[in-house]
Amino acid sequence: MIRILGICGSRVKDGNTEALLRAALQPLEAVPDTAGEILALAGLDIQGCRHCNWCVRHQEEGRFCAQDDAMSLIYPRLVEADAVLLASPAHFGRLSGHLANMVDRLRVFVHGNRTRGRMKNKIGGALAVAYFRGGGLETTLLSTNLLFFSLQMIVATSGLYQLGAGAVTSREGKGRFEKEPRHIVLEDDYGVNSARMLVGRMVELARIVQAGQAALSK
Repeated sequence: MIRILGICGSRVKDGNTEALLRAALQPLEAVPDTAGEILALAGLDIQGCRHCNWCVRHQEEGRFCAQDDAMSLIYPRLVEADAVLLASPAHFGRLSGHLANMVDRLRVFVHGNRTRGRMKNKIGGALAVAYFRGGGLETTLLSTNLLFFSLQMIVATSGLYQLGAGAVTSREGKGRFEKEPRHIVLEDDYGVNSARMLVGRMVELARIVQAGQAALSK
């Protein structure tokens, strides 16, 4: 079984970023032995890392961080997943501040006395949503991929000359505001296709990793 955890880093509930994430994972319903799950960060209390270094020396089994907030629910789901798909709106050419708080808290997988290395060899995929063409898609994807590299994860791409996959929320990426449809990102055929190709590649890489681990264990 390949388990992909999709995390939406937008503060907008049921917005365009979450809609693109759902569209990306939807084809998994027809793929045997795969499962996609979405975790939306909107409304969750996620504090920034305090760099108290509690995780370096004092971790206990089942307790990742000294802070008691929504990360307590997120950490185990990350550990259980075979692949992680992070989706973010482009905020000044980088991932959202809300998602950045979560990302900073993942230092427990680098420095934690019990959890360091837990994300190694998992597959990472980056999704980004921008308002207009040139609105920071590539730099947002890059800032997300830097996390995956730091955690020794394997980075997947869509194969469409992108650092992950991205879509825009204005017609043809021209930046003209339209109130309807609410999920206008789904009208970006190229963007939706790239997101689905990214997920397909994540599944492929996860299967390769599982096969390799099985072979090495013999």
